[in-house]
Amino acid sequence: MAKKARIVIIGAGMAGLTAANKLYTSSNNMFELSVVEGGSRIGGRINTSEFSSEKIEMGATWIHGIGGSPVYRIAKETGSLVSDEPWECMDSTIDKAKTFAEGGFEIEPSIVESISGLFNALMELAQGKEISQPDADLARLSHIYETATRVCSNGSSSSVGSFLKSGFDAYWDSISNGGDDGVKGYGKWSRKSLEEAIFTMFSNTQRTYTSADDLSTLDFAAESEYQMFPGEEITIAKGYLSVIHHLASVLPQGVIQLNRKVTKIEWQSNEVKLHFSDGSAVFADHVIVTVSLGVLKAGIESDGELFSPPLPDFKSDAIKRLGYGVVNKLFVEMSQRKFPSLQLVFDREDSEFRFVKIPWWMRRTATITPIHSNSKVLLSWFAGKEAIELEKLTDEEIIDGVMTTISCLTGKEVKRDTAKTSRPLTNGSLNDDDDEVMKITKVLKSKWGSDPLFRGSYSYVAVGSSGDDLDAMAEPLPKINKKVGQVNGHDQAKVHELQVMFAGEATHRTHYSTTHGAYYSGLREANRLLKHYKCNF
Repeated sequence: MAKKARIVIIGAGMAGLTAANKLYTSSNNMFELSVVEGGSRIGGRINTSEFSSEKIEMGATWIHGIGGSPVYRIAKETGSLVSDEPWECMDSTIDKAKTFAEGGFEIEPSIVESISGLFNALMELAQGKEISQPDADLARLSHIYETATRVCSNGSSSSVGSFLKSGFDAYWDSISNGGDDGVKGYGKWSRKSLEEAIFTMFSNTQRTYTSADDLSTLDFAAESEYQMFPGEEITIAKGYLSVIHHLASVLPQGVIQLNRKVTKIEWQSNEVKLHFSDGSAVFADHVIVTVSLGVLKAGIESDGELFSPPLPDFKSDAIKRLGYGVVNKLFVEMSQRKFPSLQLVFDREDSEFRFVKIPWWMRRTATITPIHSNSKVLLSWFAGKEAIELEKLTDEEIIDGVMTTISCLTGKEVKRDTAKTSRPLTNGSLNDDDDEVMKITKVLKSKWGSDPLFRGSYSYVAVGSSGDDLDAMAEPLPKINKKVGQVNGHDQAKVHELQVMFAGEATHRTHYSTTHGAYYSGLREANRLLKHYKCNF
C-alpha cells in the first residue's frame, strides 16, 4: 500500500478551510491531511459574535457583490442569508444619513450628493470603469480626470491619494473662478473648506475599504486591476461563520487542531518540518501557509525567522513591498433605538476653528450608523493609526470620545449611562421632536492589529509594489527550473516539489483583501496538489 502524502495546512480561516475541504472531498482519501490553527477557534479574520443580544461581525462583514461570488453561493445554499434574529444587516431601510459638519451644522443633502458624485466618479475612473454621466457633466469630469491623471503621473510615484487630491483641485478650479465665498448658514466654513472636508470624509471611508492609513500609500496603477463582483453588497444573516462551519463540516474529527501555533518551518530537504510553540514537531510532504501578510512580514523580519532557510528574495521582497493595514470596528450600545445614521465632516487638523475637545483618533471616522433600522447598536469603522489607537483605549476613554464627537458635531446631548451631569452643547439637533438625552451604555471593539495571529486586517497594493508581487506571493517553493532540473542549485531529485505553498487573500492578484479572494486562493492551492497527484477533480 502506497504511503499517503502528508499535507499540513497552517491556519483555519477561509483559505485554509477551503483548501482542506477541496483536498478531502476530491482526493479519494489519498492524503494524510491536517489543519493546524494557532488560535482557539476557526474562522481566522472571520469572527461572528454577539453584542447587546444582536449578531455582529468582529471581522469580515460584507459579501462584496453577489453576482458570481462563491461566498454568496455557499451562504445561499446553506440558508444563511435569512434569519428571524436581528443581525448586522446595515439595511437600506435605515433613514438616509444625516451629515453634520463640525460646529453643529447639518449639511444640505444636495451639497453632500454633489461631492459624493465627484468622489465616486473619480474612484470609478481610477478603477478603470466606464461611468455614465450627462453629457455636460461627462465633459467636465473628463477634463478633471485628465488634469488629475497628468498631475498624478508627473510625480515620482503615483498614488490613489494624489490622484484624488488632484481631482478635487481640478474640480475646484473649474467652478471657483478664483474666489471662495462663505456658505450661508454654516458659520465660519467657506465653500471650499466644507466641500473639501466632505471629500475627505469619503476618502476616510475608502481607507477602511483598503486598510491603508493614507490613500497616498495606495498604488494608482494597481487600482484598475482590482476586480469586484456585480450586484448588491450584503451581509450574512446567520453570520459569516456559517460559511466557515459549512466548509469545515465535511472534515473528519481531528483534522482541525486548535491551539497549535507554528513557530518555524524548515524546508528544502526531503520533507518539511514544522515546529510548534509547545516544543512538538511534525513532518509533512506539503505545507500550505495561509497566515496573514502581517504574520509573514513579522516572520521574515524577526530574529527567530519563521522560515529556515529564509525565503528566497523574490518572495521576501514581495512580502516587504505589499501593504497591510489595520481596520477595526467599534460597536456602541445606546439607551434608545432612534439614533439616525450619521456622516461626520471634520475641519482640518490645522484649522483654528476645529473643536480641540474632539480626540484625534475620532477625526478620520466617517460614519456612525445603527447596524439595522431598529437597533440601538451603532457601528463606526476605524483604519490606520486611529484603528491602532482604538485598541489601546479603555472603554471609558472611547465612550467619552464618542460622546464629545457627537455633541460637537450635532449639538445633541449624549452622555455616559451613569453620568450625573450633562455636557455643554453646540447648536443643532439630531431629532427635532425628541428631547430625550441619549446615553451610551457600553462599547465593544475589535483588536486585529495587536493580535499576534493576524497583526492587522487585510492587504493592499502599496506604492512601490504591484500586482506582480501578489503573484509572487502565490508562487510555491522551492522554485524549480524545469529546463535544467535545478532548485536553487540543488538537484531536483533531492528536493520535492510544492513543499511550501501559500494561500490567503494577499496571494490573489485581483481579489486581494476579500474573503472570496481567500476562498479562491485556497481552491487554487488545493487544485495545484490534486493536479500534482493526478487526481480527477
